[in-house]
Amino acid sequence: MKGLPSATHDLDVARQDMDQHGYCLLADALMPQQVSALRGRLLAQVRAESERGVAYHLPDKKQLVKFLINKGKPFRDILLHRDLHDIIRHVLGEAYLLSSYNGHIAHPGGSTAFHTDQFWMPPPTNEQKQTVIRPGSITRAGNRGHHVGGESLIEPTVIAPAVVCNAMWMLDDFTPDNGATIVVPGSHLSGRQPDHDLDTDANWVPAVAPAGSVVIFEGRTWHSTGANVSGRTRIGLTTNFCSWQFRQQENFLLGTSPQVLAEASEDLLALIGFRAWQGYGGYENHGDWVRRGEYALGELEPTSDGEDTS
Repeated sequence: MKGLPSATHDLDVARQDMDQHGYCLLADALMPQQVSALRGRLLAQVRAESERGVAYHLPDKKQLVKFLINKGKPFRDILLHRDLHDIIRHVLGEAYLLSSYNGHIAHPGGSTAFHTDQFWMPPPTNEQKQTVIRPGSITRAGNRGHHVGGESLIEPTVIAPAVVCNAMWMLDDFTPDNGATIVVPGSHLSGRQPDHDLDTDANWVPAVAPAGSVVIFEGRTWHSTGANVSGRTRIGLTTNFCSWQFRQQENFLLGTSPQVLAEASEDLLALIGFRAWQGYGGYENHGDWVRRGEYALGELEPTSDGEDTS
C-alpha cells in the first residue's frame, strides 16, 4: 500500500515511519549466516522442548519458545544490535529494559488476536478527571477491547505515551499468507485498545519483508499475528522492551542462568535489569549494580551495651 512503511536501511526514514505509523521495518538487520544460525538453534530447541513435553502452544496456534536469553549464544548476540537500539531509544528514551525474548512460530491455520503490548497501561483520566480503570484492576482480557464493562470508553483529550517497544526478527520471509505480523497504521495515536469483535474492519495491513529484516512497533500500536494460510510455519523472534519504570514480562534477575551471567557484558546486564536506576531496583549497599547471592543486611543485635546512634 502506497505511503506505508517498507524495509529500509535509512534510520531517519525508520524513525519517521515510527512516529507517523507506529511501526517501521529495517532491511538486512541480520546477515544470512545469522538467520541460518538463529533458525537452526531455534528449531533444535523446539524439538528438544517437544520431546520433554514442555512446548508452549497458544489457542491461536501460535507457539512460543520462551526465555531465549538462556537458549543459545546466537540469540544473545543480536540483543545489542546498534540500529535496533537507535529505534528503541527514539521511542522509549535513553533508559529501558529487555522485557521478554521469545521464539515466535505461526503454525498453519492460526487465528488473529488483536492487542497492544501495553494493554496494562492505565488509560488517562476522562474529561471529568475520573479514573477509568484502577491500575490494580486491569487484566489481560478485561482491558483488551475498547468496550470495558459493557460501555464505550470515554475518549480522553490526551493519550498515554509509548512505554513499550517490540521488535520481530524475521527468520523466514514474512508474507501476507504465512502469518506476517499485521498492524493498523496510525493506531498508536487512537488512545484506546483494539476490540476483536468491533475492529475487524480496521485498516489491518501485513508487515511484509524478507528474512533478515526486523519490524519494530511501539507499545500502543494495534497488531496481531496474521492468519497463516500458507501450509507452512512462519518463524520469528520477538524482543520486547519496556521503560525502566515498569515490570518486565520475564524475570531475568531470577531466570537467567549463571553461565550466561558469567560471560555477559555490562551493557547486557543493564539491559536485563541488574543495574539500579534513579533509586529503583537497588537495595542496601547495592545502589548501582545488584548481584545474585548478595543480600541486604538482616536482623542484627549490638555487640556492646549502651546507646549508639552513629
